[in-house]
Amino acid sequence: MVKWLLVVALAVMGASLGACGGQQVRTTRIAAEDFADVAAAVAAQLQASDALHDRGPDDEPWVIAIDRVQNLSSDVISLSEQWWLMAKLRSSLPMRTLSTERAVKFVIPAEHLEAVRARDPELGEAAVERAPTHRMGAVFRSVTRVGQNGRTDLYQVDFDLVSLGDGQLEWSGSYEFKRLAFGRGWD
Repeated sequence: MVKWLLVVALAVMGASLGACGGQQVRTTRIAAEDFADVAAAVAAQLQASDALHDRGPDDEPWVIAIDRVQNLSSDVISLSEQWWLMAKLRSSLPMRTLSTERAVKFVIPAEHLEAVRARDPELGEAAVERAPTHRMGAVFRSVTRVGQNGRTDLYQVDFDLVSLGDGQLEWSGSYEFKRLAFGRGWD
């Protein structure tokens, strides 16, 4: 009888400990899946915007140079991660669909292209036909709240699309998402 009670007690304790530790998120750092959501939201906002609403696949293409992300959030995002984020946005399915349907082409900016060409001389002739007509930038911001039960970071990503010909703001959009973490702050 004592052995049976001991087995039941250990099973209950093990189940409760497993439920407490295995399911909890321990970080509020921006995750890769967040960027898929950002890309889908930005593509939807761009497609519905006045700037691109009336454009079709046969219109004269807009060539949009995408700048790296400007990070004003509490996360440390390295320079390579900032470029990776914009490359991820550019190559996402919603943005590729937008490119086809609205005659929009996304390219890297000239300074980044020069750095790539300097590292790899074989790419010296790469992108010779690029002539950007617009520039797109993104700014990450965050607000952190720490409470007794965990931490919450609210992220906001602001995008802008500017015509290089006259400096006119063609479109601006924003997307927000939240990351939650539970547990002790010293873990």
